[in-house]
Amino acid sequence: MKAILLLALSAIILSQSYGFAYADHGGNHYTGTGGIGTITIVTDSLSYTTGEMINVSGSVSDYDESDPFKNFDMTLKLVAPNGNVVTISQIPLNSDGSYSTYIPAQGPLWKYDGNYTISVSHGSDKNASSTFTFILVPEVIEEEVIEEEIEISEEELAKGCGEGTHLEDGVCMLDETTESTSVSTGSTGSTTTGFSAWVYSITFTVLIAFVIMIILYVISRASRRKIAN
Repeated sequence: MKAILLLALSAIILSQSYGFAYADHGGNHYTGTGGIGTITIVTDSLSYTTGEMINVSGSVSDYDESDPFKNFDMTLKLVAPNGNVVTISQIPLNSDGSYSTYIPAQGPLWKYDGNYTISVSHGSDKNASSTFTFILVPEVIEEEVIEEEIEISEEELAKGCGEGTHLEDGVCMLDETTESTSVSTGSTGSTTTGFSAWVYSITFTVLIAFVIMIILYVISRASRRKIAN
């Protein structure tokens, strides 16, 4: 009877020990070759917006740098709410089994608001995951007002000046040849006018003298007739 009770008590103790060893105490646990180990993951915030940096860190408890079966990188994968893989990469572990990396929350694959799942795995059966909320901030496109300065060349400005003028310091000036021509034309006009007046004066004088001669001739003939009678 005592043997039966002892056997039953031993079975109870073994079952409780087994259950305690494999119980989930709120962390991410995995069963590794040769024992039980834990792999953890944590982000520095529960939510992010466009452009922020996501710090991911954690550790592998039974990592052994000298063990070739454990000394390999850990795989990180980030999945969007619609199931698309945003990023996947290999992260080296430190000598104590810890790791840390940054993920920028921006790019063409960050198109949805909601919960993003980030997971890490070390080996085929050791993994952990965590979630965070991403808030998509609409991109503000700043319209740059480009003021174009209209540069007018000197040739184009010169075209705006009239005939007989030229451009000088941005101002249309009268050509010197034109001024000389104007002066010469004025002098010639004055000379012509003076000559015409002189001709008219001579002609008028001659005409008056001719009229006087005719009058004297008529008076002379009249006097001769009186004498003859």
